[in-house]
Amino acid sequence: MRPEEYLSIVLRRWWVVLLAALVAALIAYGYSRNQPPTYQVSVRLMAIAQPPDYWLDLYAKNRLASYQDLIRNADFVARALEQAGVEDDPGRVLGSLALARNQDSNIVQLVVTDTDPVRAARVANALADAFVAQSVAENRRILEQFRDPLGQRIQGTVSVIKLETPQPPRTPIGPRTRLNTAAALVLGLVFGVLVTFGIEYFEDVLRTGRDTTRALNLPVLAAFAIPRNRRSSRMEEPMTELLVVDAPLSPAAEAYRALRAMLRSGSTTAPPPSTILVCGIGRDAADSATVAANLAATFAVAGERTLLVDADLRNPSLQRLATQTITGGLAEWLENAADRDAPVYRTSLPELAILPAGALPPGTNPADRLGRALALGHLQKLRDLAERVVVHAPPLPVFGDALTVAGTVDGVLLVVRSGVTPRTAAQQAKEQLVRAGATVLGVVLLRGQR
Repeated sequence: MRPEEYLSIVLRRWWVVLLAALVAALIAYGYSRNQPPTYQVSVRLMAIAQPPDYWLDLYAKNRLASYQDLIRNADFVARALEQAGVEDDPGRVLGSLALARNQDSNIVQLVVTDTDPVRAARVANALADAFVAQSVAENRRILEQFRDPLGQRIQGTVSVIKLETPQPPRTPIGPRTRLNTAAALVLGLVFGVLVTFGIEYFEDVLRTGRDTTRALNLPVLAAFAIPRNRRSSRMEEPMTELLVVDAPLSPAAEAYRALRAMLRSGSTTAPPPSTILVCGIGRDAADSATVAANLAATFAVAGERTLLVDADLRNPSLQRLATQTITGGLAEWLENAADRDAPVYRTSLPELAILPAGALPPGTNPADRLGRALALGHLQKLRDLAERVVVHAPPLPVFGDALTVAGTVDGVLLVVRSGVTPRTAAQQAKEQLVRAGATVLGVVLLRGQR
């Protein structure tokens, strides 16, 4: 995918990203505000060799590592608190205690964090004083046994001193409300972006032309904008109005003319298709009926004798385009074994005629009626009635009527509605048409105006 496609996915669900960021920031802000202030007290302890000697200094540095283990000992902490008269839980003190030391330095830093600044200072001083007192006797005992590489006893001592006596701090170090809120805001944004990509991955709908082309491996021949209802974000149901007649300068009319040009030029199939089947995907046939009617009108306006056939015997909707009284239609004509002309009716366009769906007898399945040998023979005769024949059939893959009609036409146009048509249903419809031996010309994408 291109970078702009990733950006469009995020912008399409910008409210998810914003909501995730705001929720994370509010949670972090509320949590930080409800936390008590914390204070930090640090004491530096330094090991000094007297007199200055390389081996004594090396010993001091090595001993600092073991000193850290000594300070973290629970027994040592308990004795230090008892000697200083500080009533506190040794386990809690160990949890609030931190030690820091540079390997090339003779200094170790003891840090105590607490919600009570006075208690933090008392605990830090108690631990430091107890450590200094204990290290004096221990260092004297160890140095009596310490020898240099020549085996001689080293003269001198190593003492530990406390570099400062800290007082209770006045300024807390936490909670860092602003920092926590800002960090949560950034993490919320990242989480929101991940959520949008997750929704896009698991959402089973086609939205853009690139989505449609990638999912179906078919070109998007035209994209028509469908107006949105001002009081709702839903797309208005399209009607079978002839936009190329009622609004010839509209963007939708221009898109129909571009579609006509592509079909005429043979860019979709060679030779150019003279009989075209238009069907939708899903359950609603209103979209495909609109496309079929306007496509037929576009050919008629250009001077081609065009026949519009309503093969949707389940939910016919194109009969309203006829300007004559309808006495029969495709259903009756397919049933009649006599060799008679199809019941074709005039429309408001001189070059456009319509063969309406008609009415089936009760209990008759439309797919069975269309699939009869007699019916298929009649459908083949439609080629002789006009220069261009546009057939509208019920949507796939819910209904199989289009699969029967697809064998009698030169090409099939699939109608997809952005954000509504399921991806899996579209893929299944295309696979069914290919298996039926149909030539799928491409996709007409219906999208909402922004």
